[in-house]
Parts: sequence; structure tokens; C-alpha cells
Amino acid sequence: LAVMDETQTPMGARLLKKWMVLPLKEKEEIEGRLNVVEALIRETEITEQVLSHLQQIGDVERLVSKVAALRINPRELLHLKKALKNIAPIKIILENTTDESLKKFGDKLNPCAQLLEKIDVNLKEELPLNATQGNIINDGIDSELDELRKIAFSGKDYLLQIQEREKERTGISSLKIAYNKVFGYYLEVSNAHKDKVPEEWIRKQTLVNAERYITEELKTYEEKILNAEDKLSSIELRLFNELVAFTSDYVAEIQINARSIAQIDCLLSFAQVAIKQNYCRPSVNNEKVIDIKEGRHPVIETQLPAGEDYIPNAVFLDDISQQIMIITGPNMAGKSALLRQTALIVLMAQMGAYVPATYAKIGIIDKVFTRVGASDNLSKGESTFMVEMTETASILNNLSENSLVLMDEIGRGTSTYDGVSIAWSIVEHLHNHPKCHAKTMFATHYHELNQIAEDFPRVKNFNVSVKELDNRVIFMRKLKEGGSEHSFGIHVAQMAGMPNEVVIRANEILSHLEKDKIKEQHDEKIESMPKNNFQLSMFESDPHFEEVLGLLNKLDVNTISPVEALLKLNEIKNILKGKN
Repeated sequence: LAVMDETQTPMGARLLKKWMVLPLKEKEEIEGRLNVVEALIRETEITEQVLSHLQQIGDVERLVSKVAALRINPRELLHLKKALKNIAPIKIILENTTDESLKKFGDKLNPCAQLLEKIDVNLKEELPLNATQGNIINDGIDSELDELRKIAFSGKDYLLQIQEREKERTGISSLKIAYNKVFGYYLEVSNAHKDKVPEEWIRKQTLVNAERYITEELKTYEEKILNAEDKLSSIELRLFNELVAFTSDYVAEIQINARSIAQIDCLLSFAQVAIKQNYCRPSVNNEKVIDIKEGRHPVIETQLPAGEDYIPNAVFLDDISQQIMIITGPNMAGKSALLRQTALIVLMAQMGAYVPATYAKIGIIDKVFTRVGASDNLSKGESTFMVEMTETASILNNLSENSLVLMDEIGRGTSTYDGVSIAWSIVEHLHNHPKCHAKTMFATHYHELNQIAEDFPRVKNFNVSVKELDNRVIFMRKLKEGGSEHSFGIHVAQMAGMPNEVVIRANEILSHLEKDKIKEQHDEKIESMPKNNFQLSMFESDPHFEEVLGLLNKLDVNTISPVEALLKLNEIKNILKGKN
């Protein structure tokens, strides 16, 4: 995921995970995605333009879910506006391309111009997180709101205007307007000018040198100022809720936009990764063939030290000539990496992405089964080997014609003879399965399994090569035809930092065992392994056995009753008695 994820939006990143977990199984859908990726790789100018706008789009999917629930806050609505502003140019860019697959994406996008304009006109550019905090609606939207703002935020200016006007009207030069908590705003007149006070003024307080008056205009204005902030908040909240309700009418269109943008983001990510890592377009079909040339592991490749190239390998699997690849070779040579890279290339191809190879022909896989790595479940009383066997049983019981099976070191959790026997039997079962020839890669240290290829035509031996130089092992990482006879486990132990005396002693024991006659006898046992050809060859020559065979072939074990079965068994027994 880290290698593949070059997405620019949160919904693109979520969709990429979904595509990875649920790859496609329909050729047309896969080809549709691959066509878009190819177009984006080819049209670099378009890719750059779309990319620059994608970077400005936030999580539209999450925002629209909040709109649907009418729980979006002002700042989030502003983010939605920004997203819609950047969706509009993406639509224009994609609609003006010559590529039909890109045009389809352009057609799906809806810029929601009326909604965009409405949000733009109504909302301010800098907004609080909560709608109740106010100062979110632009001036000129509501006349009452504008008037209340003037009162609340320009109150002193208005009071000065009243003061100057009354001074001029009455000729009281010392007139001033003030405020106290007892009776609010008042006009103060000195005793020298009290004879000039108009009749409509109401006296409220007499001081030593002055008198204080109130007017109807001042009381009205005072009420307006005191209630302005509360009213402001409620009006702005009402207007914002109306805007959210208006936006909710566009939920369906915005959801389509979110899905389309997420898809464009993912496919653009595939294109960027393909250019950066030099991937190729896979050929996807419904044939039962996997043919990969110079395949690489997408993750290991990116983690190599600077200047070091990943050594590619070819893999070919089909259901006619090479169904099962038995891969032997030393520890750390790259067997597991080869298995994993094959599965990842198939997965990437069926996601609709380019793949790390020079050529890849992928017959669509419906299931990828893996038995890789060691684990145990001690809390349930299951050992490592028990878990391994349970997983392997699940694979063998759920195979299909188009399955890909990856098995790494089956049987290593038990004794050598048990392990070899189980591994051998599994390979035979996969080869001779009556209904499906599942494509299989089988990595093992049991070199005895190389013998299977001599008896089963669709089993082929391969090994990951190494070179021995001055008692050192150089891993070539290259897959070659033919089996291998060495595991070089002691060399790996030495590389891991095992004490020298342990390594030297291990070498001595190995040399002794290799010379021992037990090994020779063991090899002879493998050579003379009983062949399981799934036929009753002993019935071929004897007429009595031919008669028994004919009788058995006529039986339908699914419908026969227990009593009939016993009678037939007795009949067979009598035929064989006649032979004796």
C-alpha cells in the first residue's frame, strides 16, 4: 500500500485500500481502468494539471455526509466550496481531452455552479468553527442583519451623531451623551442651559451642577444595542441553516463527484507509480495462464540501497504444461520473495494497475491462496504445525480452476520424514485433482521433492541459484530450471552472527551425516517411492479382478443402501474366493 499510494485526497486513499482488498475479476472492468492509467501516463500535461487541482480537494465524501445529516459547520462548508471550485477545472480539463476513457470521467463530474455561487455569496472567507459564534454571513445578504451590525459595531458613531444633532437643534453647547447601569443612555445638560431643554425630554436625575434626561429615541436605540448581539447570532444561524438546507439538495451530485474524484485519484496514483518505478501494462485475459517476464517485487525493489538493482525473474504457470513449480534453493536466496512478487503482480494487474515487469500476461485469478510464514495459536492449543496444516487443509478444500496457490516450506514444523511425506502428497493432490488444475508455486527445502517431476508431467523443478566462492556463498537471486541439492543453512547461520565454534561444529556434523550410509539408504527410499498413479493396475491381467472392476464401476456409492453395500461386498468376496 505504501508503494502504490500516491493519492492526493483522503477518499482516494480509502478507495485504493478497497481496490487492493477487492481486486476485479471481470476483464472489461480491468481493461477500463488500465486504459485510463495508460492515457494518464501518455498525457503528462493533463496529469500535472489534474494533480494540481486534486491537491486542493479535501475529504468531500466526509463533508457531504455531514451535509446530509445537516451537521456541517461553517469552516467545513468553506472547505466544500474550495473542493467544488477545484472540481470545475478538472471537469473542463478531462472533457477537452481526445481520450474517450478520460472524457467519461469529465462527463460524470458536476461543478454544482449554483451551489458554489450561493456559498461564495453568503459566506465570509474567514469563519469560526461554530455557527453560533457569529460573523459568518457576508454583508448585503439581509437588511436587518446589516442594520444590527451597524448598531452593534458602530454604536458610538451613531451616539455621536445624535449628540451633534441635538446640540445644533437646542443650542446647548455643553450637551453630552453618557451611559450608566441604572437607567442606561442619557443626555446631560448643565444648569446654565437647562432652560433650553425641549419639552419631550424626560428628566431622570438632578445633580448639583447638571440635570440628566432621556428621550424616546435614546431608549429605542439602547434596546437595539443591548439586543443586537443576540439578534445577530440568531439571524446568522438562521441564514446559515438555510444555506445548509440548500446545500443538502445537492448531496447526490456531490456524492457522485466524490466517487469520481476518488477513482481519478487512484488511477492517477497508479500512473505516477508506473512512471516512477518503470512498470508495464499487463495483458489481462480469461485464459488459464500466468506469464511474467522479468518480474520484480514492488516493495523490496523500493527498499534496496542506492545503486543496487532488483534481480528480476520470469514465472510461467498454466494448466497444461507447467501447473506446479517446485522451487528449491538455499535459505535467503529469494524463494519467498519470488512467490510473493508473483501474487502481488497478479493482484496489481487485477486492481487495474501497471505491474513491476517487462511483460505480464495474466489469466484472471479468482482466488489467491497462501501458506507462508510461521505462526501459532497457543491460546487455542494449536502449535505452529497445527496452524500450518489447518491453513493447508483450507486451501486444498477450496480450490478452483482459476486459483493461484503459493506454498512456502510446507511440512517444516514436524520431523523430516513426516514433512517430506505431507509435502509430496500435497503436490500429488494438486497435480491430480479431478476438477481443477490450480496454478501452484511450491517453495521447499525438501530436495527429495525434485523426484516428483519425473512422474508427473505438469510438475517442473526450479532452483534459485547461488555461487560458492572461497567457502562463501554468493546469492545470485536468479531462478533457473532444475532442482537444487543444498540449503546452505550453516552459511546463513554464520551470516546471522552465530558463534564460530557452533558453525565449525555444525560443519563437522554435516560432513559426517553426508557420508553416513543412512543418507544413501534414505535416497534409495526416495528413488523407490511408491507411485500414486490413481489407477488400479493390479486389475489389468486377472479375469477375476476384471469382473470385480466391472462390478465396482456399476455401483453408485451415493445411492446404495448399507444393506446393498454389504451384499455387494459379499459378492466380491465370493468372486475373489473363486480366484483362490
